[in-house]
Amino acid sequence: MATNKMKMGPLLHINKDINCLRNLVLAGTNYFVIIDNNLQHLSSFFEDFPQIRLTACEQGKTLETVEKIAETLLELGADRDAFIIGVGGGITTDIAGFTASIYKRGVKFAFVPTTLLSQTDASIGGKNGVNFHAFKNMLGTITQPEWIFICPQLLETLPQEDFKAGIAEVLKTFILFDKEMYRTSVGYFSSVAKEYAQRDDRKNTYGKIAVNQDMDLLCRIIGKCAEYKCGVVERDEFEKGERRMLNLGHTFAHAIEKLSEGKISHGYAVSIGMVIAARIAGSMGVAQEGFAESLARDLMMAGLPSSLEECPATAHLKVADLTDAIKKDKKVTGNSLHFILPKGLEDVEDIVIPIETLKKICNDLR
Repeated sequence: MATNKMKMGPLLHINKDINCLRNLVLAGTNYFVIIDNNLQHLSSFFEDFPQIRLTACEQGKTLETVEKIAETLLELGADRDAFIIGVGGGITTDIAGFTASIYKRGVKFAFVPTTLLSQTDASIGGKNGVNFHAFKNMLGTITQPEWIFICPQLLETLPQEDFKAGIAEVLKTFILFDKEMYRTSVGYFSSVAKEYAQRDDRKNTYGKIAVNQDMDLLCRIIGKCAEYKCGVVERDEFEKGERRMLNLGHTFAHAIEKLSEGKISHGYAVSIGMVIAARIAGSMGVAQEGFAESLARDLMMAGLPSSLEECPATAHLKVADLTDAIKKDKKVTGNSLHFILPKGLEDVEDIVIPIETLKKICNDLR
């Protein structure tokens, strides 16, 4: 079992065998498990502990859900020595982490992420929060879990869109830090997309095809992503500098999610958001020649959308429509915001840009 310890963060356990989870979840510990309703097959790993089930959806990622969980914890007798384990995708780990960070002024917690998105991004870094009036993660804390158990085997049950939702975050990370792993990952995800498209019966889920195609490579991809994100968080836990780079594609992605009323997945929105950001870099004359076009091509090969027009939920939108929603982004300060500008692989810049300037550039994009 591979492990990695951040100075200020969790112990990462990366393993290809789900049964190794039993070595972490030990009887006698004061655990309380918050688990996605869709993960009945994992319940046996936590049969000795109280389980709180939730329906993981953006509409339920609210303070009301947190209050209900807190009420249940009180009824179950959870005291200040309680240890909460969040089991599920990014929505579940966000809710579990946020609840733990405020329950009785904070109790210990850990995560068992079960989606590609949560294993490579959402569960790592200590950001825990809920949505507020359709604005994503507007309320939250930065509090680190004690440990995170990451196992690619858990991805076998993921359907197509749920698996693909994590691909954009993987490629985002490698655009920032590792162009060789970026190219390797594009090749791997493209191969998975092709194999899935060739199957007529679709009895195997997208996740199972991905895991079976090359478990070792998938484990390496996930491990590398986790390693890069941990390094950034260790150096800049509270997003004062370098950590902002991880928001590549997210400024537009959050606006896309809001205007689509949650009908597009976060990963798809990030994919489109990265291409828009690359097009803006091209419009400003600072991008490597043809980068936006090559990025869009790579994302499409990996099975992701590269424009608003490709998704039914966003086909009616134009890039210029997104700027009004961006004005209420939590990264906005005054009339400007930090915008992550991708100029090429391993060539990304954090710039401060006035909202009106960004809006003018977007109005000119076609």
